Amino acid sequence: MIYLTATPDAQLKKMTAEGKITCFKLNRRPHGHDLPVPQIRCGPLLYRLMVLLTWLRKQKDHPRMIFVPTIRMAETMHLFLGIFTKCSVCTSKTADRDAVIGRFRSEKAGVIVCTTVLERGVTVENVSVAVYQAQHRVFDEAGLVQMAGRAGRSFRYPDGDVLFLTGEKSRLAQECRKQIEEANLCAV
Repeated sequence: MIYLTATPDAQLKKMTAEGKITCFKLNRRPHGHDLPVPQIRCGPLLYRLMVLLTWLRKQKDHPRMIFVPTIRMAETMHLFLGIFTKCSVCTSKTADRDAVIGRFRSEKAGVIVCTTVLERGVTVENVSVAVYQAQHRVFDEAGLVQMAGRAGRSFRYPDGDVLFLTGEKSRLAQECRKQIEEANLCAV
């Protein structure tokens, strides 16, 4: 049996450590480019919102995914960002999730606020990714790696921009960034 994952869970790591399975690391995407390394910005609420709005404008020619930790925060962020730009929201409670994702994919430079429901299995060409409250207990290192990994997936657009916004210095965000940087070094 072969397990293929960018983010092995604790059980797979344990089985590897015990010698029950062999691990081969392929730290390179099919197009040969590095994983995008997240920028981390830490500060109070107003600062984070200003950084997010500036980032959204800077990335205006790209589709943009903004991950948040909770459904309530997704709804609040959707309302807030709706003041400045057209955006959609996608959570586990979104009734027409496939239609929302389809509309987002069809837009050249749309914005979607989402929860971890879109952290895996969704590819949007040329997307930029922000994770708001990246230090939140809902997120783990593997999830943050997966969210960051939404950017730069395609052969036409192998690079991407990733931003982590935290309310406090975050060991979790730093560890995720370190894991991505080490994967990129090992891929050379």
